[in-house]
Amino acid sequence: MDDKGVSIGTNVALWKAVAAGERSADGKPLWYKKGIEYWDAVPATDDGVLGGYGHVSEQDAKDNTAFLKSTMADALKEKENGTRKLVACDCGAGIGRVTSSFLIHNFDEVDLVEPVKHFIRKAEELLSGQSAPTRYNGHKAVNFFAEPLESFTPEAGRYDVIWVQWCVGHLTDDDFEAFFRRCAIGLKPGGMIYVKENNVKDGFVLDTDDSSLTRSHKYFTHLFEDRCGFEIVKHKLQTKFPQELFQVRMYAVRPRPAT
Repeated sequence: MDDKGVSIGTNVALWKAVAAGERSADGKPLWYKKGIEYWDAVPATDDGVLGGYGHVSEQDAKDNTAFLKSTMADALKEKENGTRKLVACDCGAGIGRVTSSFLIHNFDEVDLVEPVKHFIRKAEELLSGQSAPTRYNGHKAVNFFAEPLESFTPEAGRYDVIWVQWCVGHLTDDDFEAFFRRCAIGLKPGGMIYVKENNVKDGFVLDTDDSSLTRSHKYFTHLFEDRCGFEIVKHKLQTKFPQELFQVRMYAVRPRPAT
C-alpha cells in the first residue's frame, strides 16, 4: 500500500508501472527525479536528513559500532595491531553523518557517495580540510562522489566494508540487484556489505512524497538471497529508537561463496 493506506498491488506491478511511465532527460524513470527533488529541498543538517529525528544519531552510531564489531572482529583487530588498513564506502552518505559519527572512527579511509549536491558539498566541508586527520586520529575521508546509487560503480577490490543506510528504498528492485552486484566487485576478499533500513511488517509501503519503498524483512531477504545471490551473515533490529518510527534492521551480507 502507499503511505495514505491505498492498496497499490504487488511490487512487480509497481515496478512495471514505474518502468512504463515517463522518463526524465537522462532517460531514467521520473521515480528517481522526484526523489532527488524532494531531498533537494531538505536542509543539510542532521535533523533535515533524519526527518526531525537528529537526536537518534548518537544511539545509531553506538549500535552501528556494536554490529560492525560483532561481524568483523578479526579485521578490526588486525587494524588495531597495525597489520591491516581498512577502507569503507558510505553509500547514500547525505551530509556525512554516518561517516563522521561512526565509519571514520573505525576505518583508515572512507569514500562517500551521495546524489544530492548540497548534501555532498556539506559532507566535504565537514570531513575534509587540514584539521580532519587530527580530529579523526589520522583517518580521513578520501573521495566524495556526487552520484546516485543506481549508477555508482565502485573501484574493484577497494573496500573492506560498503555501508548503505536509509537509502536503498529509492532503488527499484532491478536497480537494487544491479547495485549490489557491482558492490560485490568493489569488495576486498572477505569484505562485507552492511545495510540499515526501515522495515514494515509485511510487503511494502510506498512513500508518495520522496519516491521510496519501506520494505519488509521478507522482501529484503528475497532481494538479497534470490535476486542478488548474497547470503545474510547476520541481521539485528535496532533498539532504543522512538516507538513511533518504523522498525529499523541492520543486515550484514556478502556474495554467496561459489560451490
